[in-house]
Amino acid sequence: MKPFGTVIKTIALGVAVASGAASAAGGGFDPAKPSMVELKPGVYQYSQFFYNSLVVVSSDGVIVTDPSGAKRAADMMAEIKKVTDKPVKKVIYSQAHYDHSRGGQIFKDAGAEFITHELCEDLLNRDVENKVVPADITYKTKYSVVLGDKQVDLNYFGSNDGRCTSVVHMPEDKVLLAVDWHLPQYVNEPYRLNAHDYVGSLNTLKRTKAELDFDTVISGHAPVSNPELFDEDLRFNQALFDAVFNGIQTGKSVDELKKTIKLPEFSHWRGYEQNLPAHVERMAYSIWHGN
Repeated sequence: MKPFGTVIKTIALGVAVASGAASAAGGGFDPAKPSMVELKPGVYQYSQFFYNSLVVVSSDGVIVTDPSGAKRAADMMAEIKKVTDKPVKKVIYSQAHYDHSRGGQIFKDAGAEFITHELCEDLLNRDVENKVVPADITYKTKYSVVLGDKQVDLNYFGSNDGRCTSVVHMPEDKVLLAVDWHLPQYVNEPYRLNAHDYVGSLNTLKRTKAELDFDTVISGHAPVSNPELFDEDLRFNQALFDAVFNGIQTGKSVDELKKTIKLPEFSHWRGYEQNLPAHVERMAYSIWHGN
């Protein structure tokens, strides 16, 4: 297996090409260099090491998501100090995966409160390297993080790429953060699908589209997303489900489905040719096994 950093770089560069952002990943691009882009007044996308976080500067302090390592968290703190002297008061774990949740001690030392879904707590507490700050607050279905003049809602729509993922949404600013369950225009590698609940991901995409109002989208890893790419991702997941489900109902084996299912509308996606059969298999497993 490739080193983790190489895997993430490969994924992110692939998405960059597929989403028309290849120039950003071309010559001179340094993934270690922090980038903080203001999307709406007081709302930023912080990007580094091919991870994206939401940074919200309110009248009473700062809200951030996903430290994603001690080095990245320290650099994020430094970038925040360039735009405000207000302290980081809230840290949101969008999910339990350690590549997103580790490294937040710098925020805890500054007095921040950590928030996540209740199902994340057990996995976060299993970190044998003790690099995850335990959550102070957990929720079950929905939780609103209100700080000063800003509101960030955490919605639980069920399992998807993880069993405890929060759909992070700013209702007033119409910003959506989708971590790991939305990777636009990329059919990723089979080994990334080991715990992926494909039916759950489809349900998350559908509920997000139906229930939340947003005009700005941040993907957890992709350098570029937007409502159009989100809709395309939803169509891919639905088309994959329909093809696999219908094939199963007609008695076809998974091996037959892997060889015969094609989704030509998405043939331009990065990884389509080599990785689609594995996604067919994973969707089939999600349908008949339940995850």
